[in-house]
Amino acid sequence: MKRILSLFLTALILSAGAATMGSASAAGLSEHIQVTSYDPGMDYTAAIQRALQDGNAYAMQVGAIYEQQRNLKIRDQGLDLEETTYFQDYTTAEEILRAMEEAQKPSYTEEDLDLLSRIIYAEAGCTWIPDWVQRMVGSVVLNRVESSYYPDTIREVIYQPGQYAPTWDGSIYKTPDARTIENARYLLENGSICPANVVGQNSIITGSGVYTSYYDSILGTTTYFCYL
Repeated sequence: MKRILSLFLTALILSAGAATMGSASAAGLSEHIQVTSYDPGMDYTAAIQRALQDGNAYAMQVGAIYEQQRNLKIRDQGLDLEETTYFQDYTTAEEILRAMEEAQKPSYTEEDLDLLSRIIYAEAGCTWIPDWVQRMVGSVVLNRVESSYYPDTIREVIYQPGQYAPTWDGSIYKTPDARTIENARYLLENGSICPANVVGQNSIITGSGVYTSYYDSILGTTTYFCYL
């Protein structure tokens, strides 16, 4: 099957003429080929990027097929990913790679990272507190941003009146350590680690119940992470 596909692509490429590095185009290929299967375990984004490193016409055609397979996989498995049309929207390998790199950039600002790091550090910055607790603190913030019951930005959630004590006792101005920053970055790049309706973090049980809790044996306190 691979040999047949390779011969077919070669015929298409030869009929279109030779292409130079960086100017090869996959335009029109999708009109001739419709994929009907895919490899469930394949990382098609990485495969497209590898194919485009060559930049020649054959690589562009292969990349266009990978993109179709990726889109089919997304539809078939109901993945929470966006389908792409890079090989319809752009004409060179450089343009497609640039667009893919831009799309993969984290959708958060330096202020988001700084504020989330600071609130996590102020609430759970002690060295003995495990990473998962820090990530739970940050997850509550992110869940509130997405909830219709709270403000829409990290800054507004953290500084919402009466919510986070560090904003009025001054502890939010402490400089977070590297571990905390990395945990905040992890959350911003990968999302909340708990269900979306876990929006409570307190020393008492609130809302409709407890999702999980952490007992600090050194301080003798318990932090509850609760459902809305």
